[in-house]
Amino acid sequence: MAIQRIKMSELKMQGTLTIHHRDAKTGAVIWTHTKRNIITFAAGDIVRALMAQRATDTPATQLQWGSIRLGSSSQAPSRYDTDLIMEVAGLRRELTDAKKVNGVTGEIALQATLLSTEGNGFTFQEAGVFTLGAAAYSADVGGSLQLWARQVHAAFTKSNAFSVDYNWTFQFTT
Repeated sequence: MAIQRIKMSELKMQGTLTIHHRDAKTGAVIWTHTKRNIITFAAGDIVRALMAQRATDTPATQLQWGSIRLGSSSQAPSRYDTDLIMEVAGLRRELTDAKKVNGVTGEIALQATLLSTEGNGFTFQEAGVFTLGAAAYSADVGGSLQLWARQVHAAFTKSNAFSVDYNWTFQFTT
């Protein structure tokens, strides 16, 4: 009976990554790709530490979402992932408060943009959401800077003809 009560009251996390390509001149959406993402095992540990906030847990300020990072690997995501497989250098996007938008009850959207002048010539195919960590959002993974979620998406080669919006929505349900 106790096990069934626990199962009925589980907190479930679900993430969806939506990518919009926008015409560099008009801003009109010219391509959209949407895919549910893989939430890593580390995400559960992060939620536990945020809720417990014991003296031995990582401070909450280091566990908040800190960046969206982009890469070029087609390797399928896994809940065991701890980093992007092939990150494209110099394109880490800080998740400031303005880029963390409340949605419907239990939902938050994270937003990052590649301008038409950025990342040109690179083929993009993976993205990840990372915690802030103890250092700057742009630091390398390790310590309290952890991968929360990772997804592989349809490959595209970036050019100055378009900008790219990454919109990552997380829903918490029971």
